[in-house]
Amino acid sequence: MSVTVSKLMELPCLRRAKVLAGHNSLDRIVTNITVLEYSTPTDVQKKLYDSIEFWGSELILTGFCNIADDVEAQCDNIRKFAMAGEVGMILYYVGLILPKVDRKLIKLADELDFVLICMPENEPNLRYGEVIHEAMDAIIRDELDNPTFTVDLLEQMMKVPPGQQSVKTILRLTSDRLRASAVITDSEYHVLSEALWPRNQTISWVDIFSQATMHIDNDCAWEIRGERTLWIYKAEIHPCTHSRMYLFVISERGKFDQILWKQVVEGVRLSMGVWGKTHDQTDLSELTRAIILDEPIKMRRLGDLYHIDVASLRDMWIIRSLMGENLSPWVKAVAELSSLYAKIGLCEHYENDILIFPVGNRTLREMDEWTNALVKFCKANNLSVKITRCPLLQYTSDAKHAYETNQAYLEDSVRVFPLREFFTISEIEFVKECREIATKGKANVRQYLSLLDSILAGKDGIDIVNTLTVFLLDKNSNITETAADLFVHKNTVKYRLQKASDLLGFRVGDVPQSKNLIYALALRRIMG
Repeated sequence: MSVTVSKLMELPCLRRAKVLAGHNSLDRIVTNITVLEYSTPTDVQKKLYDSIEFWGSELILTGFCNIADDVEAQCDNIRKFAMAGEVGMILYYVGLILPKVDRKLIKLADELDFVLICMPENEPNLRYGEVIHEAMDAIIRDELDNPTFTVDLLEQMMKVPPGQQSVKTILRLTSDRLRASAVITDSEYHVLSEALWPRNQTISWVDIFSQATMHIDNDCAWEIRGERTLWIYKAEIHPCTHSRMYLFVISERGKFDQILWKQVVEGVRLSMGVWGKTHDQTDLSELTRAIILDEPIKMRRLGDLYHIDVASLRDMWIIRSLMGENLSPWVKAVAELSSLYAKIGLCEHYENDILIFPVGNRTLREMDEWTNALVKFCKANNLSVKITRCPLLQYTSDAKHAYETNQAYLEDSVRVFPLREFFTISEIEFVKECREIATKGKANVRQYLSLLDSILAGKDGIDIVNTLTVFLLDKNSNITETAADLFVHKNTVKYRLQKASDLLGFRVGDVPQSKNLIYALALRRIMG
């Protein structure tokens, strides 16, 4: 749980304060408190103002002391802070220095979703230090007790204006959160971007990197003793559109908690995947990854960033290579083809697979037409793949379960249904049940296979079992197609089915009597 504006409003120092505007942003995370009394009446103040870097997620304390009677200048300040991604502003000394909070300020703050808080009016004994102390104490305690760096960084990213969405901002947010210096380098340790803590810090990166070459592990930490003791952390990060890069963090405040450091690396890697690319190269692989790993908070944050309603992604198509081919070069073509048959919410490469998440409903005929088009496309491009349809996923956890099940049992499914050009997740689930029966031992398998003993005892037993297998597993109980596949007359198929029914004591194909028979036939194929 991170510290939000509404949480800070519960502190003793703010209990009598009033929220005047920006009620829709009370759930925004606050990572810092800053005091700002610079405005723009003089050239010197303007120079100071323009030199300040605003990185978002801060609450600003001010009394508008230099522009107390200039409402337009006050509005201009609020507009600049909101554009910079700051959370909001706490006004002091209203009725003393600032005559009143003008309605223009309140209206503008509401339009910008910028939180505007007013401390108790006409009270000269208010001190900035009380809010600074209590708020920063709450923020630091929360960071120690609840290391949620990855989620917090995503939350902050959502609020940063487009002009500041860059690798530099990622590092600055990371540096401010850790109170440590951070740098990203290429594989040769050339600095690509840095953020120092404090801002006027000087660090000899050459010395740091010379020691890094002695630590061959890509993820490691070491201590440097001298005038000051430094802890150096190094991790390899893999943004999707970049070559190998390293993240270094230099701390003078002691060692990091391992959970926090792991989240820092994950947060920076994830952010690089979103922002560490050119503007027109939208990379949705991280959202796909969050869905498959069932990370709902990250999923929601990334969905908001990309304006994708994750809850509307109820179906999933999996294209998986049987030969371990990398399918990433085919993602764009698959997405374009799929868009002819359905509205596509997401089509991305994940591990060695292509995952497609359509939006809206389709008839069975429409799904078959789309799937057949994909099968034809893959054959034309000599891709040895199988397609699995996973419809009606009620929860995001269902997508994870479906993906993992398909990954684990697709090969067995090809053995059980060798003629199928595509599967449904229900068929993969059936094969999973068969494999689970097989793993329980020979006695358990024998219990099912014994159902075929009376048939196999006859001189034409093998022919009858083969007919049952094709009829029930391959041809959806279609006599004509079964006969064509076996190169026999339809009457021969009917004769064999009738003979099997007589020996089994139930009509082949009837449900649920045929359930164990289907398990037995599938097990014969799985067991070879």
